[in-house]
Amino acid sequence: VKVGDAVIIDGKWGAINKIGMRSTVVETWDRSELIVPNSQMISEKVLNWTLSSNVSRVTVTVGVRYGTDLEKVIKILNSVGDGHPAVVDDPPPSAIFTEFGDSSINFELRVWVDDIKNRLTLISDLGVTIDKRFKKAGIEIPYPQRDLHLKSISQDLDVSKVPRK
Repeated sequence: VKVGDAVIIDGKWGAINKIGMRSTVVETWDRSELIVPNSQMISEKVLNWTLSSNVSRVTVTVGVRYGTDLEKVIKILNSVGDGHPAVVDDPPPSAIFTEFGDSSINFELRVWVDDIKNRLTLISDLGVTIDKRFKKAGIEIPYPQRDLHLKSISQDLDVSKVPRK
């Protein structure tokens, strides 16, 4: 690692701020400082996002209501990725179907961001734009739904007194 590298250590995101003889200082994204013994930097896993490049992949997961035109979803997701200035052209954005979920049909929009520093802003921008485009196209993002089946109800329960909305 070198000063300025974006890393994940012990599940914490940050940037290498200082490398000393005995320890390395990592400034987390919330500006706290993580002091890591150099022995840990050697013996433990360190994920370095910027070792050889600042370009990074961003994945945005979204679910749509069952019955939605899936080809339309993929088309919208790809156009959202194509339309953001921080997204690189090569490789191009890729929207894929991932699964039939409990309450939704799930997709991922995978794009490559030009600089790791733009990662969080890009995730937010893409999410907001996807929401706007889906609303405009009449595509619903569902919320989890559950059916409640009562096996038995007390005979003393007077349902006529239960408030109704």
